[in-house]
Amino acid sequence: MWVFLSARLRQWAIFAVAVPVLTVLVRTVRRRLEAKSGTTKVTRALGKVEQVGQRRKRR
Repeated sequence: MWVFLSARLRQWAIFAVAVPVLTVLVRTVRRRLEAKSGTTKVTRALGKVEQVGQRRKRR
């Protein structure tokens, strides 16, 4: 079925579904790591990834 969708529709589906889900997962992981070990390079990097996902969601 995925083959029958146009490239534009597939791209929209990915950004409409996958990006918000990944943003939530990254946020959850970042918060748990921060609670456990404080602010580190990893949590800052995850925060930047989260911001990219939120920017994409706002557009």
